[in-house]
Amino acid sequence: MEVALEDDRAVAYEDDREVAFEDDGEVPTDLGESDDEESDQENNIESTSLASDLATWATYCQVKNNAVDQLLKILQNHGHSDLPSSARILLKTPRQVNTTQKSGMEYLNYPLRDTFLDTLKKYPFEQLSDCDTVNLSFNIDGLPLFKSSGKAMWPVLCAVHLKPITVSPITLTCGNKRPTDLHFLDDMVADLNDLLSSGLQHREKTFEVNVLRIVCDAPAKAFVRNTKLCSGYYGCDKCTQKGQWFSRVIYQETEELTLRTDEAFRHQTQEEHHHGNTPLLNLPIDMVKAFPIDYMHQACFGVRKKLLLIWSRGEKGCRMSVTQIQEVSSRLLHLKPEIPSIFSRKPRGLEELERWKATEFRQFMLYTGKVVLVLQCGNVHFSELYDSQAVFTIRSTTTAVLCCERTGAL
Repeated sequence: MEVALEDDRAVAYEDDREVAFEDDGEVPTDLGESDDEESDQENNIESTSLASDLATWATYCQVKNNAVDQLLKILQNHGHSDLPSSARILLKTPRQVNTTQKSGMEYLNYPLRDTFLDTLKKYPFEQLSDCDTVNLSFNIDGLPLFKSSGKAMWPVLCAVHLKPITVSPITLTCGNKRPTDLHFLDDMVADLNDLLSSGLQHREKTFEVNVLRIVCDAPAKAFVRNTKLCSGYYGCDKCTQKGQWFSRVIYQETEELTLRTDEAFRHQTQEEHHHGNTPLLNLPIDMVKAFPIDYMHQACFGVRKKLLLIWSRGEKGCRMSVTQIQEVSSRLLHLKPEIPSIFSRKPRGLEELERWKATEFRQFMLYTGKVVLVLQCGNVHFSELYDSQAVFTIRSTTTAVLCCERTGAL
């Protein structure tokens, strides 16, 4: 079965690579065009400055491949017959790749040094001349491919923190379940260690490489670090406290915390937190601080959604009345015309709470919630509701400070 990688950012900066995953063996993937015709056009690209400029423009502006195809046809019809006929040829997409078996999955690895070098070549040298260190971040997560099948991919993506940020696939695995072990990370770890120790030579300049973070959601983070899930008694990533079970949920202690350290993690001083070792231990990174908190699931889909469900559908004494729920929903809808286009979604009423997206919970948490939850009611039965809304306001303000680029780094 053939799987096309159609992520716009990955396509723009990884030359629209396509990978075919089959059930067994190494599989050469033919991308469907005449090899002789593409080779002739690729040879012409080497000596065509316009083609080089177009490739840089398409990459820098993250232009979709179908838009580049249409532009190339227009330019060819107006006298530029030496230009290639498709974005794949312009961006020098490889015509075939071979996959192998690793961790119980079909496996493909793009050498990190080559991928990083190809990315730097697409940036203007004037932008790179003032840069001595290039920051990288990585993402590891499962990606379901179809609704009607359990087949999924586990890609390792690398983000190069230049302007604009580019995202490239480093490792691709595909199978009917998640990887059986962590050996699919071995090649990425070895390549990254090489870059961290020797840097990258480009245009007679050596760039130092720094790893900012490895971003995963909570289940993927536990998997790649080979630790307990956050829902376990010893599942907290940041402290060593044992949680307490209450009403089907494990809650961590909030007093007299002992913070987890990189040294303690590497020596596994708290054995209950670990399932075993991980290849990421071979990297010179802080195994605690290099993995940020899963902000979307824990803050947006976690605490904020839980609070709204309690206030709108919880037990008596904690939930709002029907009139108050209608008032809050009405206020949210009245804010619609005032929400600027920088927000991807407009506010919706509380009757659609189950269908809210993470961006809507974030908007409510940081901006609109503090406005619409000003309820005028003197009923003593709502004292607990007022207390929880006061806590919401305090935590909302705290989260806004942490999310700000200027204040969050203090």
